[in-house]
Amino acid sequence: MEKILMTNSNHKSEMLADIVNAFSEYADRPALIIDDTTYSYAELYEKVVSILPLLEGIHDSSIGIVAENTLSTYAAILAVLLSGNTYVVLHPDFPDARNRAIITKAGIGVVLYERSVGPWWEPADSVSAVSMASSADGSRVGQGSDPAGTADSLTALVPVKSDAPAYIIFTSGSTGEPKGVPISRANLDAFYHAYRHLGWQLDCHDRMLQMFELTFDVSVVSFLYPLTLGACVCTVPSGGMKYLNVLDVMERQQLTFAAIAPSVLRLAQPYFQELSLPSLRYLVVTAEATDVSLIDRFRSCIPNAEVVNLYGPTEATIYCTSYVLPRSHPKHHNGMAAIGKPFSGMTARVVDQAGHAVPEGSTGELWMAGPQLMSGYWHDEASTRQCFVTGADGRRYYRTGDLCMRDADGDLLYCGRQDTQVKIQGFRVELGEIEFRAKAFFHNASNCVVLARRDNDGNYALYLFVEGAAESDRQPLESYLQDSLPPYMVPRQICFLPVFPLNSNNKTDKRQLARLIEQ
Repeated sequence: MEKILMTNSNHKSEMLADIVNAFSEYADRPALIIDDTTYSYAELYEKVVSILPLLEGIHDSSIGIVAENTLSTYAAILAVLLSGNTYVVLHPDFPDARNRAIITKAGIGVVLYERSVGPWWEPADSVSAVSMASSADGSRVGQGSDPAGTADSLTALVPVKSDAPAYIIFTSGSTGEPKGVPISRANLDAFYHAYRHLGWQLDCHDRMLQMFELTFDVSVVSFLYPLTLGACVCTVPSGGMKYLNVLDVMERQQLTFAAIAPSVLRLAQPYFQELSLPSLRYLVVTAEATDVSLIDRFRSCIPNAEVVNLYGPTEATIYCTSYVLPRSHPKHHNGMAAIGKPFSGMTARVVDQAGHAVPEGSTGELWMAGPQLMSGYWHDEASTRQCFVTGADGRRYYRTGDLCMRDADGDLLYCGRQDTQVKIQGFRVELGEIEFRAKAFFHNASNCVVLARRDNDGNYALYLFVEGAAESDRQPLESYLQDSLPPYMVPRQICFLPVFPLNSNNKTDKRQLARLIEQ
């Protein structure tokens, strides 16, 4: 394989440069294991090279990638980044309207896919769907492209500004529309610099888990970081029970590093006595609050692993604080593990409603600042003004909406959410979006309230309450929500009430509604 060249007149990505170097240095080593098929760094390299011509002549653009558990999908992410463009993942299982809205909001002109573009696809003059299955034939999209180039080496010759987005993640929005979180090249490299200095002892011999949907930002580090080391990325099959697939991959592939959501461990509890993972050296728990008692029960399965709780909102580039859980007496608040201290370069403040720092041991909202912080929501100035503020120190902070307190050691303890956002299967969900969709079904003629409660397994379950509608609306409403929302946002149960109970302030009494769930 020829030496790979990367040049960039405006921004040199250290992370991408390390991945490109790994293509040459570790050509014969395994890069990806997908559905029990192993692909070497050389094979991943060749696939990236075959996709790059599809992007010639396209600059500073958003490129859609259909999330499929294939070599082409992962190669496409690298190809888009190397071409100087922005990648946006479209999930084939998400509602058609949601994917169409993301295509429009992100200004996507090209959608790359391998197996199927999906039933949500509506051909348009301004958007092209391009199959990567035939990418090796050299076909391309874009105007004025040069047919020569990219066959023998990877190049990133297009100038890329440091504030240009590397990717855009679309999260749940309270208005019923997904919000775009653009993470710039500079944000991603600031994260990379801080993340790799957390003390990991990892190299090309490690085998690392990628269990997250590509629409979720933890997938970015789960995929890209191992490639900077020459390590192997092991993905999880999409069929069947996901948590069982995760356990199977961890055990059969003898993984040494795994970042997982605590909900996976909660579901896996019946198998703890049978599960043995002596090869695992690092267990990262992430995406939602971590129950320290759950980790304690799982310790017998991972006798040689260090457990690290990593916290971070999407707006601060994946993770921004870390806490290593000791084997005995880990710090926690109401059973939820501490989130620790900020990454290098990041600043955390715990403040009251007026933005003033609260004393040690007092609860307040967590604000984060630093180079990992995005510049603002994608074409949404109102949400940006609402969530970003200037602190007393003159720095720009993101208001996380998470309640925390700082202890005497300077560690942050997580105390819950300030608003109505919850984490379900690792995804951030605003209950207001579900309420918005339900009200739209009734043309806003009925009031709707969604509550999230933990079930017996410790996972959040969603309950929708509808005021003044008929029981005969149940089936059409369920079908409408299934077509309008991702599966993890569809309520488990719908309850119809003639009138909602009110509290002393003449507001809907959600405590009384919650009691109905418990009956």
